[in-house]
Amino acid sequence: MTSAIMAPVAGNTSDTIESTTERMYMRKRLQLLLAVAVASCIPLAAAQTAITTTSVNVRAGPEKSFPTATWLLSGTSVTVVGCVASWRWCDVIAGRDRGWVYTRFLSYPFNGGAVNIINGGPNLGLPQVEFSLGPYWDEHYQNQHWFGRKSYWQKRWDRRPPPSEWRDRSSASTLAPVNSRS
Repeated sequence: MTSAIMAPVAGNTSDTIESTTERMYMRKRLQLLLAVAVASCIPLAAAQTAITTTSVNVRAGPEKSFPTATWLLSGTSVTVVGCVASWRWCDVIAGRDRGWVYTRFLSYPFNGGAVNIINGGPNLGLPQVEFSLGPYWDEHYQNQHWFGRKSYWQKRWDRRPPPSEWRDRSSASTLAPVNSRS
Protein backbone atom coordinates (compact mmCIF):
# COMPACT_ATOMS: atom_id res chain seq x y z
CA MET A 1 0.00 0.00 0.00
CA THR A 2 1.45 3.32 -1.00
CA SER A 3 0.64 6.58 0.62
CA ALA A 4 0.86 9.80 -1.18
CA ILE A 5 2.40 12.76 0.49
CA MET A 6 0.81 15.96 -0.55
CA ALA A 7 3.05 18.97 -0.50
CA PRO A 8 1.78 22.46 -1.11
CA VAL A 9 2.60 23.77 -4.52
CA ALA A 10 4.26 27.14 -4.43
CA GLY A 11 1.92 29.80 -5.61
CA ASN A 12 -1.27 27.74 -5.17
CA THR A 13 -3.72 30.26 -3.66
CA SER A 14 -6.22 27.57 -2.73
CA ASP A 15 -3.77 26.03 -0.25
CA THR A 16 -2.87 29.45 1.14
CA ILE A 17 -6.53 30.35 1.73
CA GLU A 18 -7.25 26.98 3.33
CA SER A 19 -4.30 27.18 5.73
CA THR A 20 -5.14 30.80 6.63
CA THR A 21 -8.73 29.81 7.38
CA GLU A 22 -7.56 26.88 9.51
CA ARG A 23 -5.22 29.16 11.46
CA MET A 24 -8.05 31.66 12.06
CA TYR A 25 -10.35 28.93 13.39
CA MET A 26 -7.57 27.49 15.55
CA ARG A 27 -6.80 30.96 16.96
CA LYS A 28 -10.49 31.55 17.75
CA ARG A 29 -10.74 28.18 19.50
CA LEU A 30 -7.64 28.91 21.56
CA GLN A 31 -8.95 32.37 22.49
CA LEU A 32 -12.25 30.85 23.61
CA LEU A 33 -10.45 28.17 25.63
CA LEU A 34 -8.24 30.81 27.26
CA ALA A 35 -11.27 32.99 28.08
CA VAL A 36 -13.03 30.04 29.74
CA ALA A 37 -9.92 29.15 31.72
CA VAL A 38 -9.47 32.74 32.95
CA ALA A 39 -13.17 33.15 33.76
CA SER A 40 -13.17 29.99 35.86
CA CYS A 41 -10.38 31.43 38.00
CA ILE A 42 -12.24 34.67 38.78
CA PRO A 43 -14.83 34.40 41.57
CA LEU A 44 -18.22 35.80 40.63
CA ALA A 45 -19.37 38.82 42.64
CA ALA A 46 -22.92 37.46 42.82
CA ALA A 47 -21.86 34.03 44.07
CA GLN A 48 -22.21 34.86 47.77
CA THR A 49 -24.51 32.38 49.46
CA ALA A 50 -26.59 33.01 52.56
CA ILE A 51 -29.08 30.77 54.37
CA THR A 52 -32.57 31.72 55.53
CA THR A 53 -32.80 31.38 59.32
CA THR A 54 -36.59 30.98 59.31
CA SER A 55 -39.34 30.71 56.71
CA VAL A 56 -39.44 34.11 55.01
CA ASN A 57 -41.42 36.17 52.56
CA VAL A 58 -39.47 37.31 49.53
CA ARG A 59 -40.71 40.81 48.71
CA ALA A 60 -40.88 42.69 45.41
CA GLY A 61 -38.81 45.49 46.96
CA PRO A 62 -36.75 46.33 50.05
CA GLU A 63 -39.62 47.10 52.39
CA LYS A 64 -42.21 44.91 54.12
CA SER A 65 -45.09 46.80 52.48
CA PHE A 66 -44.10 45.51 49.02
CA PRO A 67 -46.05 42.56 47.61
CA THR A 68 -44.80 39.07 48.38
CA ALA A 69 -43.12 37.60 45.30
CA THR A 70 -42.67 34.16 46.90
CA TRP A 71 -41.65 32.62 50.22
CA LEU A 72 -38.77 30.40 51.26
CA LEU A 73 -38.46 27.70 53.89
CA SER A 74 -36.01 27.94 56.75
CA GLY A 75 -32.57 26.69 55.72
CA THR A 76 -32.93 27.65 52.04
CA SER A 77 -29.67 28.65 50.34
CA VAL A 78 -29.92 31.93 48.45
CA THR A 79 -27.48 33.85 46.28
CA VAL A 80 -27.05 37.37 47.60
CA VAL A 81 -26.93 39.82 44.69
CA GLY A 82 -26.42 42.76 47.04
CA CYS A 83 -27.87 44.70 49.96
CA VAL A 84 -29.19 48.24 50.33
CA ALA A 85 -27.01 50.79 52.16
CA SER A 86 -28.85 50.32 55.47
CA TRP A 87 -28.07 46.56 55.31
CA ARG A 88 -31.69 45.81 56.26
CA TRP A 89 -32.70 44.21 52.94
CA CYS A 90 -30.82 42.06 50.44
CA ASP A 91 -31.70 41.23 46.84
CA VAL A 92 -31.54 37.42 46.61
CA ILE A 93 -31.99 34.64 44.09
CA ALA A 94 -33.37 31.23 45.04
CA GLY A 95 -33.79 28.92 42.06
CA ARG A 96 -35.85 30.84 39.50
CA ASP A 97 -37.19 33.29 42.10
CA ARG A 98 -35.74 36.70 42.86
CA GLY A 99 -36.64 39.35 45.39
CA TRP A 100 -35.82 41.06 48.69
CA VAL A 101 -35.41 39.43 52.11
CA TYR A 102 -35.10 41.23 55.44
CA THR A 103 -31.53 40.65 56.61
CA ARG A 104 -32.43 39.57 60.14
CA PHE A 105 -33.52 36.33 58.45
CA LEU A 106 -30.34 35.79 56.42
CA SER A 107 -27.28 34.06 57.86
CA TYR A 108 -23.94 34.54 56.10
CA PRO A 109 -20.68 32.61 56.67
CA PHE A 110 -18.04 34.79 58.32
CA ASN A 111 -14.79 34.00 60.16
CA GLY A 112 -15.59 30.30 60.53
CA GLY A 113 -19.11 30.94 61.83
CA ALA A 114 -22.36 32.45 60.61
CA VAL A 115 -23.62 35.97 61.18
CA ASN A 116 -27.00 37.55 60.48
CA ILE A 117 -26.43 40.09 57.74
CA ILE A 118 -28.24 42.80 59.73
CA ASN A 119 -25.54 42.43 62.42
CA GLY A 120 -22.55 42.16 60.10
CA GLY A 121 -23.53 44.82 57.57
CA PRO A 122 -20.61 46.22 55.59
CA ASN A 123 -18.08 44.11 57.52
CA LEU A 124 -19.20 41.02 55.60
CA GLY A 125 -17.97 42.26 52.23
CA LEU A 126 -21.29 41.81 50.43
CA PRO A 127 -21.99 44.15 47.52
CA GLN A 128 -24.16 47.19 48.09
CA VAL A 129 -26.94 47.83 45.55
CA GLU A 130 -29.56 50.46 44.85
CA PHE A 131 -33.20 49.57 44.23
CA SER A 132 -34.91 51.07 41.21
CA LEU A 133 -38.50 49.82 41.13
CA GLY A 134 -39.29 50.33 37.42
CA PRO A 135 -36.40 48.41 35.83
CA TYR A 136 -36.35 45.79 38.61
CA TRP A 137 -40.05 44.99 38.28
CA ASP A 138 -39.87 45.08 34.46
CA GLU A 139 -37.13 42.48 34.52
CA HIS A 140 -38.49 40.15 37.20
CA TYR A 141 -42.23 40.55 37.80
CA GLN A 142 -44.13 41.13 34.56
CA ASN A 143 -46.14 37.93 35.09
CA GLN A 144 -47.20 38.80 38.66
CA HIS A 145 -50.83 39.85 39.23
CA TRP A 146 -49.73 43.03 41.07
CA PHE A 147 -47.45 44.20 38.25
CA GLY A 148 -50.31 46.24 36.76
CA ARG A 149 -50.20 48.50 39.84
CA LYS A 150 -46.54 49.37 39.30
CA SER A 151 -47.24 53.12 39.19
CA TYR A 152 -49.00 52.92 42.59
CA TRP A 153 -46.00 51.13 44.10
CA GLN A 154 -43.59 53.58 42.44
CA LYS A 155 -45.41 56.57 43.99
CA ARG A 156 -45.44 54.86 47.36
CA TRP A 157 -41.69 54.11 47.07
CA ASP A 158 -40.94 57.70 46.05
CA ARG A 159 -42.75 59.05 49.16
CA ARG A 160 -40.93 56.85 51.68
CA PRO A 161 -38.84 58.49 54.41
CA PRO A 162 -35.07 58.28 53.98
CA PRO A 163 -33.66 55.01 55.30
CA SER A 164 -31.70 55.04 58.53
CA GLU A 165 -28.02 54.28 58.36
CA TRP A 166 -26.55 50.94 59.36
CA ARG A 167 -25.20 50.75 62.89
CA ASP A 168 -23.04 48.04 64.40
CA ARG A 169 -25.33 45.94 66.60
CA SER A 170 -22.61 43.72 68.03
CA SER A 171 -21.70 44.25 71.69
CA ALA A 172 -17.98 44.23 70.93
CA SER A 173 -15.84 44.73 67.88
CA THR A 174 -16.36 41.08 66.90
CA LEU A 175 -19.52 39.93 65.21
CA ALA A 176 -21.93 37.82 67.23
CA PRO A 177 -22.67 34.41 65.70
CA VAL A 178 -26.18 33.37 64.73
CA ASN A 179 -27.99 31.43 67.46
CA SER A 180 -28.76 27.98 66.17
CA ARG A 181 -31.97 26.29 67.25
CA SER A 182 -32.19 22.55 66.88
